[in-house]
Amino acid sequence: MIRMIAGAEYFINGADVCRKCSKSLALVFAFFLAGCASQHVQQVDNSAATSTDSQSQARADEPVAPFAAETLYDLLVAELSGQRQRYDLALGNYLKQAHKTRDAGVAQRAYQVAVYIGARQAALDASLLWVELQPENPEALHGSALELVYAGQYNRAFAQMSRQLSVGGSPAFDVLASAAGSAQGGMTEDSQLELTRQFDKLSEAYPDYPALTLGKAILLQQAGEFESALALANDLLRQDRGFVPAMMVKGRALNKLKRDAEAEVMLSEAVHRYPDKNRLRLLYGRVLVHAGKLDLARKQFEILLDRAPGESDIVLSLALITLENDLEQEAGQYFEQLLTLGERNNTAHYYLGRLSEKQQKYSAAKAHYLSVDPGKEFMAAQVALTRMLVEQNKLDEALTLLGEARNRHPARMESLFLLEGELLIDDRQLGKALILFERALKTNPESVNLLYSRAMVYEKLNDLEGLEKDLRSILAFDPDNAAALNALGYTLADRTDRVKEAEALILQAYDLNRKDPAILDSMGWVQFRLGNYDQAEKYLKMAYARLPDAEIAAHLGEVLWVKGKKDAARSLWAEALQKSPDSQILKDTMGRLTGTDPKSQPETISTTQ
Repeated sequence: MIRMIAGAEYFINGADVCRKCSKSLALVFAFFLAGCASQHVQQVDNSAATSTDSQSQARADEPVAPFAAETLYDLLVAELSGQRQRYDLALGNYLKQAHKTRDAGVAQRAYQVAVYIGARQAALDASLLWVELQPENPEALHGSALELVYAGQYNRAFAQMSRQLSVGGSPAFDVLASAAGSAQGGMTEDSQLELTRQFDKLSEAYPDYPALTLGKAILLQQAGEFESALALANDLLRQDRGFVPAMMVKGRALNKLKRDAEAEVMLSEAVHRYPDKNRLRLLYGRVLVHAGKLDLARKQFEILLDRAPGESDIVLSLALITLENDLEQEAGQYFEQLLTLGERNNTAHYYLGRLSEKQQKYSAAKAHYLSVDPGKEFMAAQVALTRMLVEQNKLDEALTLLGEARNRHPARMESLFLLEGELLIDDRQLGKALILFERALKTNPESVNLLYSRAMVYEKLNDLEGLEKDLRSILAFDPDNAAALNALGYTLADRTDRVKEAEALILQAYDLNRKDPAILDSMGWVQFRLGNYDQAEKYLKMAYARLPDAEIAAHLGEVLWVKGKKDAARSLWAEALQKSPDSQILKDTMGRLTGTDPKSQPETISTTQ
């Protein structure tokens, strides 16, 4: 290393150093970029090599200015670092000298290295400098537009793509639309509408440019406007029946519109015409899954897996399809394959846990559930593990494991406290549940979920003062919390004489959510307590239609009984008791009104009594 640097210094001191050297450096450095696996980088590199040659020719007659010795030294160190796979050092030197020299070739190389190693912020920085130095260069505009997309700056990205289009480039409007319209895109509804208007405006200037129409179709599809997206996709396919991206939009739109038969026919034909288009085949397989044709879907995914044996999405699809078809052994093999690939580990462990539990291999199931790290399946695995242990009468072990999980994963502490509290409540250990929630609230005193859960413990302990305090704490910083309004209103109506105050709270909850059966039940019950029996019956019937729950049945039956509709009340209670034979509120209501114990004398609920 020392001898090479010494040689470089000799070269600097003894040579006529000029900007032409940056061109040869760029060509020499290109070799370590050639193996890049990213499709985007390959496209940039190939086009960059062409543009470098053309730019070199175009600038052959331009006057050249000498590089400083320090600059050329940094560039040579960057080149040597690239050869030794010290890409971080190479990037640092290229980026530094790109800003210092404001040389477009150096900026381009800085961008290429940054893309190669996935340094997104550096790639954005270098690409914006490159396009500043060469504002009419389509490749510079292309690179900067994509980096702005990755950075979530969609309007700026659209502006760069518009400029790219004006100089004869081929902008990736579909990439922009897909990113901006996705749930991860983070755009507000107004921002998406504004971006759609920009697509419309540019389409007026370029009416025959299909990529613009495609981008707008994708945006509409992401916004849930599937009919409009379908119409645009059909327009594109009328112009070019082989335009595969438009087929993708059409297939997804038909699928979302639940026109699976049409989607299946269209995609089947498309896959037949273009058998090597894996994205089409993947969509076709997913449509078949949605249509319930799992055997046909499986064939498509097996073809895809044969082409790309290491593709985790395909392996996962096959695992889920075989699991849905009760092919548990095959499903297990696919989930194990995911673990071998080192991808989708959480999903694989969760489902392997379920399979092991079903096969009564409880130790293996426990190990798999405990291997699920924080992510989408984490809480599902924790719930499954605790349920399995409780069913084995191992409540103490379940509680211990939840405590250990909280220590390992403090970011999931609230959810784990709630799950542990639920276990204690179900086991009627209300005192311990109260202590647990008090401990949890010391670390998160404004947690709505923890406050609400503690309030429900207070309710079970008949501590209405504690319940009201916690629910009003929630309402102090979240006055539109419908659940808290409803819980407090219902409790006041059911347990106290503060019925008018209860009605005001329940009305607030009702205005926030008129379809929630729990709120409708409260509306009915408070009207009953106020003596408005017709109103009470109306709301309780609405609640029971949405949720045929035992408590709602008890309330509705009581209203019917008081109104003299005793046969209807008995019939309703009989139906509810059959579904929920252990409902205490149902038994208490029936016993109080009929004067008999429905458990010891089931004939008392007969409609013929």
